[in-house]
Amino acid sequence: MSLTNSILCLFEITDPNLIVTGISKERCSTNQRIHVVHATLSYQLLKCPHCGHKSLIKNGTHM
Repeated sequence: MSLTNSILCLFEITDPNLIVTGISKERCSTNQRIHVVHATLSYQLLKCPHCGHKSLIKNGTHM
């Protein structure tokens, strides 16, 4: 098992359509060290997979 697969398993990320492009170490505003997993989807989303709405909001949700 590769290091990337081990990290995805640790965070319980099981989507086979994710392609990990990198992992970086950063510091957030509270001076804590964090690890950021950079990934892309292997296909283009045209609608929300949960509700089917055609309006997608990048990196978040909207109620």
